[in-house]
Amino acid sequence: MPKDDALPPSGGTLSASGAASAGGTDPMAPFQARSAALKTKLDALPVKTRLSDVRDAAENVETSANRVADLANKARELGYAWEKDLEPRCLDYRRRWQDLKPQVMAAIEKESAALSNRVTQVTYQGNYALSHATTPANADKELSDGEKAVNALTNDAEAAAKTIRGMFDKFQTDLNALETHLDTIQKMLERAQQSKIAWLPGEAVVGVVPAKWDRSGDDDAQGYLYLTDLRLVFEQDEEIATKKVFFIATEKKRVQQVALKAQVGEIENTQASKRGVFGNEDHLDFTFGGSASVRSAHFHINGQDANEWQGMVQRVKTGGMESTRVTALSDAEKQRLKNAPTKCPSCASPLTAPILRGQTEIKCPACGTVTRF
Repeated sequence: MPKDDALPPSGGTLSASGAASAGGTDPMAPFQARSAALKTKLDALPVKTRLSDVRDAAENVETSANRVADLANKARELGYAWEKDLEPRCLDYRRRWQDLKPQVMAAIEKESAALSNRVTQVTYQGNYALSHATTPANADKELSDGEKAVNALTNDAEAAAKTIRGMFDKFQTDLNALETHLDTIQKMLERAQQSKIAWLPGEAVVGVVPAKWDRSGDDDAQGYLYLTDLRLVFEQDEEIATKKVFFIATEKKRVQQVALKAQVGEIENTQASKRGVFGNEDHLDFTFGGSASVRSAHFHINGQDANEWQGMVQRVKTGGMESTRVTALSDAEKQRLKNAPTKCPSCASPLTAPILRGQTEIKCPACGTVTRF
């Protein structure tokens, strides 16, 4: 039998760490998340107070303000014939940023200097709180003191950043929209260069969009829908299966060919619609007259708004685009189109089809005679 004084005492208490190791709940657990959050905010103070996000945004504006002029020049090189004020608009953004930038940078330097002067003291307070919040008895107070100091500086830095961003937010939004527009133009014209469409002399591309010509079902042609100042053209451009095994394509070939073309004057109506379960699919319905090869066509377009396309077609049809053309029709070209034949020289049948810019010949619908003018 052990002696009485060798027996362990009864009713004793364990330390916090002892309680945790014995399977109890760590009393410091509720404060661990707060300590981690405080440490994260402390680490972020140098970047926050330097206003790095605002500096980066200003640098992005600088890059975009210089880039849009280059994009406009590239668009002209690729043959973009519209928006005759494009280059002046781009240069105006560059000039306006040159005027605004000194004010923005001065505000950044002033505010970041004032904020950075407080970092050392606040960092000390935060670290003091973390190192002294060691027991349940004092953790809440210590962490609260540290959080108060760090949150105050963080909030002041965020408020300063918001105020400075307000100096150029709208400018940046408008500039980004112009940059996106120019990127779209470049992609459109590069796509047109890759097509196998036989472009007419002087024909200018207005819009290009990926599209599917809905006709019969799963095998409907996919490609690109082009709108120019003269025509609407759909070019099939896709890989199609030439051999299948158990419904799996084992051989394919690329098909790139013009599947539909109609003169702008032959478009009788354009109707945009939103379809699909969520109404987020863009569709265009066309009806054609004159000598068009089809009387109607339905396209499911991808990545662009059908209503914008409907408006674009209407502007081309009514001549609304002409006021934005870089080089307007010459008087000689206007006179040439005006003097186009109205009767077939072979059978005297009336030639009623619309005469369009760039058109150099007309076919008689009665006898098929082609007359050049």
